[in-house]
Amino acid sequence: MSEQNKSRFLPGDPTEHHVVSYKFLAGIWLGLIILTAMTVLISVLGTNLVAFSVVTALIIATAKVTVVANYFMHLKYDNKVLAVIMGLTMFLFIVFIGLTAFDYLTR
Repeated sequence: MSEQNKSRFLPGDPTEHHVVSYKFLAGIWLGLIILTAMTVLISVLGTNLVAFSVVTALIIATAKVTVVANYFMHLKYDNKVLAVIMGLTMFLFIVFIGLTAFDYLTR
């Protein structure tokens, strides 16, 4: 492939493919189901520990987002620039949520 044709594809060489087994994807799916069950259990059983249950649910949600982005959105196998852009987007989202919470709490 010539240098000119390579440069127009962003996520690396389109002729290189990664193959992930169905067993591996089923394991990831099972892990996501377990994390979802944990989130539901924390929301149902953690009613007397409201702040702790919210923080724990957010940590579990972050773990689920990381797994989905890496394996189902294929960020683990793509160009690292896309992973940096995704990380920057998540960072800015957290900053905006923090600023919104700070504004709400200081009113």
